[in-house]
Amino acid sequence: MKNNKPTKPHDPEDLKKFFAVLDEHAVPYQLRRFDRPAHHASQAAELLHCSLGAVVKSLVFTGSEDGKFLLVLVSGENRVYLEQITKLVGDQVKLANPKDIFSLTGYEVGAVPPFGVDGNHLTIIDADLMAFEYVWAAAGSQNILIKIAPTDLRQLSRGMIEKIN
Repeated sequence: MKNNKPTKPHDPEDLKKFFAVLDEHAVPYQLRRFDRPAHHASQAAELLHCSLGAVVKSLVFTGSEDGKFLLVLVSGENRVYLEQITKLVGDQVKLANPKDIFSLTGYEVGAVPPFGVDGNHLTIIDADLMAFEYVWAAAGSQNILIKIAPTDLRQLSRGMIEKIN
């Protein structure tokens, strides 16, 4: 059965901006394109034949300040609890809905990259991701994933590492 849900085509310029960040910093990465999308971390792990923990979930939260959002990069096998994130940032947060995610980041759910996202935001990285030699993250499309070293992920996202789970 075909999914007739309308999708928003992604602006190729945004994808170029994402890859320009990688090139600008001379960060090595591996790119994988798939015929089917990876809407969830478990789907990405299945497509990649990798550990669920090595898949980066890019979660977007909104806070009380207008226009500011929080990007949480979490291991695919971990859950994020609002109370914990609120404690970490010192402000009440809530998970953004798909419409807000698109308007804040320019990317759809499942396609939000871990860096190169415009806008006023803070990034938190799940400490469990740092245990892997490489992690896999969305690259601006639900069909494109990149393999990158967690240390490079931290450098490019300018995120702070915190224990999430």
